[in-house]
Amino acid sequence: MIEKKEQIRYFAKRIGFDKIGFASAEPFWDEKEFLMERKKAGLFLPFEESDIELRCHPERHLAGAKTIICFAISYYFEKPEDPEESPEPLGIISRYASRCDYHDVLFQKLKLVADFIHSMWGARSKIFVDSGGLLERAAARRAGIGWIGQNTCLFTEEFGSWVFLGELLTDLEIEPDLPCRSLCDNCGRCIKACPTGALEKPYRLNPSRCLSYITQMRGTIPEDFRKFLGMRIFGCDICQEACPKNKKIIPVDHKELMLDYRMERRLTKLIFMDKAEFDKNFKLTPVAWRGRNVLRRNAVVALANSGGEYRGFFEKLLSDPSPVIREHALWALKK
Repeated sequence: MIEKKEQIRYFAKRIGFDKIGFASAEPFWDEKEFLMERKKAGLFLPFEESDIELRCHPERHLAGAKTIICFAISYYFEKPEDPEESPEPLGIISRYASRCDYHDVLFQKLKLVADFIHSMWGARSKIFVDSGGLLERAAARRAGIGWIGQNTCLFTEEFGSWVFLGELLTDLEIEPDLPCRSLCDNCGRCIKACPTGALEKPYRLNPSRCLSYITQMRGTIPEDFRKFLGMRIFGCDICQEACPKNKKIIPVDHKELMLDYRMERRLTKLIFMDKAEFDKNFKLTPVAWRGRNVLRRNAVVALANSGGEYRGFFEKLLSDPSPVIREHALWALKK
């Protein structure tokens, strides 16, 4: 069994994974109770799998499942400094969304690992990349990849929480690794840093108050939250940037995640961006899956928060085909 593990680990490292861990495919009993409490409190996201049994019982995804192989790849990079005197306000995009869409990148890598396992041992596997309902952070913790911090993110010792996760559920039996012990200092800095109180207490996130979710939700942004967005137009890294465990992270150069162009962030350009320009800038990124008008709406709010004189821009948007854009432009004018 150890030989199988080392062969898989070696192959996965060769194709670019930074961390690999092995866990049993036993049900997630402790997490089931926690999920039931969250669901009862109305804390499930709209795009979150609502079937708790499916999420907690890996064998529901793959009959005869014995092992969950967990993978992590770092996406951390040093943000280039913006010009001190930029002629136009620039929107802030979360680190993860400033990369190529990790769903595609990780899926292709996991497909290679699944094919390798099948060719070597004839085992069946199922791939998960933030999809299908498998509890990826709980699985990663069980597999020794990392621990879950007070902000509910999965942290690794080497790369902090700046990691993308993926899993292979397989019927190949492999000796599990030891679970990772928590290195969280319980300092509470992530909770104090959250401007909207989305982190209601340690390990409890109210997604409806989370700026990362709010920038991705469709429709109208509740007015109470618009000022908190500041210049953010997609995602939010506040709680991660506040964590001491995310300091002094060594960037890993994963070329397959890097964009070969500078993404448009000028708010005065984004609010009027057509589909061709949106695709040119964001088609390869996670921003694409939420759509052009979600980004334009966020840019309208950010431009209003910038404090500049942009009345003419907002007045022009009052005739926009999108009612959501018109509504936020009207709010910006009143603001």
